[in-house]
Amino acid sequence: MTKKENLHIFPSLVCLLAPTTFLITFAVAVKLGHVSTILPYISDTGNHMPESCIFSQFLNMTAFLLLICVYIRYLQIESLATFKTPIGPRLSYNAISWYTGFLACLGMGIVANFQVENIYQVHYVGALLSFVGGSFYFSFQTIFSYHLSKLDNSRYLFYTRCALCVLSACLCVLAIAYGITSSAEYHGNNSSHWSWSDGGYVLHVVSSSSEWLLAFCQCALVLTFMPEFKRISIYSPKFEIRGIHDVDLERPEPQSGEIV
Repeated sequence: MTKKENLHIFPSLVCLLAPTTFLITFAVAVKLGHVSTILPYISDTGNHMPESCIFSQFLNMTAFLLLICVYIRYLQIESLATFKTPIGPRLSYNAISWYTGFLACLGMGIVANFQVENIYQVHYVGALLSFVGGSFYFSFQTIFSYHLSKLDNSRYLFYTRCALCVLSACLCVLAIAYGITSSAEYHGNNSSHWSWSDGGYVLHVVSSSSEWLLAFCQCALVLTFMPEFKRISIYSPKFEIRGIHDVDLERPEPQSGEIV
């Protein structure tokens, strides 16, 4: 079996790729006049071509890398945790955490591929799965960190995640609550160029700035996986085909006149 190390590269790539994607699409959208320069929503920066292509491609890659992180973390907790509490015959907090993390990654993929200007209902469902699901997922990880810190003296990770999770939850509430309120007061024609005269401008800025901070805050939470992933190794599984014996896989001896 092959030993796989350097797993900390996955959270590093997530934290590099996601902010880079948002900043590049924002710069391109502003340059082409597709959004205003003062804190548009992240989704607005990926509405139009060509920035929508960059947004979709790189956010899909980010979602896939994040799913790998979620799976590695699931295996880590499953291997180390002696604090697992079953909920019913086949469910544990770690399993619930895995499902929540999977939904958050799925939401990110939905946000990437369903632009708000085209199918806003599906886009908003994806955004809720990504941000709200992500907040719940990291809340589970913070609880796990408290128990794991008794095993490896990593109490600093617990305190870091705890502070970031509280901040993430507050920003999530602000982004959603002020986003709904500002939309109710909006009476303009193009929300990508929200101005004072359109109504609800201050609420919009609070909501959009909270969304940006929330995205970077959750990237920081992913980055906290790095110290733990550096100490993890995974062995590739053994590949076996049922119904085929080892003798069947042996290469036959070449007959005279055959070209090897």
